[in-house]
Amino acid sequence: MVEVKRNAAVAVNAQPAPKKEKADGRKQRSARSRDKIKASIVALINAGNYSPRAIDISKHSGLSMRTVFRHIDDMEALTREIAGDMQKELLPLFLKPYKSWSWREQLDEKITRRAEIWEHILPIRLSGSLRRFRSKFPMDEYRQLLELERAYLQSVLPDDLVADDVLFQALNEAMGVGFWINLRMDQELSPDAAEAVMRRTVDALINSANS
Repeated sequence: MVEVKRNAAVAVNAQPAPKKEKADGRKQRSARSRDKIKASIVALINAGNYSPRAIDISKHSGLSMRTVFRHIDDMEALTREIAGDMQKELLPLFLKPYKSWSWREQLDEKITRRAEIWEHILPIRLSGSLRRFRSKFPMDEYRQLLELERAYLQSVLPDDLVADDVLFQALNEAMGVGFWINLRMDQELSPDAAEAVMRRTVDALINSANS
C-alpha cells in the first residue's frame, strides 16, 4: 500500500513536465518564425522592395498573415534585431587586419574594403533611409555607423591629416556610405565605377593637402 502511494506521488510530481515541454516548443516555433520573417525582410529589401508589407513577408516566408502580424507588431524590435545581425556580420570586415604597413597603402585597402561593405549593405541602407526620420532607433543606428566610419579612418590617416578638420571631413564624406549611395543610385554607376570615383576623389583631396 505504501508502494502505491509512492508511485502515485511520483506520478503527481511528473504531471507538470508536459506543460513545460509544450511551452518550450511554442518558444522554439516562435523563434523559428521570427528568424524566417527577418530573413524574408532582408531578402525582399535586397530584391528591391525597400518597404516590405506584411502580405509580401507572408508570401515569401510561407507563414500565415496572423503569424507575421504577431511578430511585426513591434517593428522597432524587429529592426533592432536585423541591424544587430548585420553589425555582427560586418564587424569582422571592419576589423580585418591590413596586409600593408604604410598608411597610404592601408588607406587604399580601406577604400576597397568600404566599397565592398557599402555595396553589400546598399539595399538595407536605402530601406533604412526611408524609416530613419520616422523612428528613433534607425537614426541612432545611422549615427553609430557614421561614428564607426570616422574612428576607422582616423586610425589610418597621419596625425597632420586628421588635425586638418576640413580635409578630414572631406575624406570621411568621400569614403562614406552616403557618397556611395549617390554614386550607385543617383548617378547609376556600376560598383567598379563608383569605387574608381571614390578612389580618385580621395587621391585628389590628399594631393591637394600636400601641394
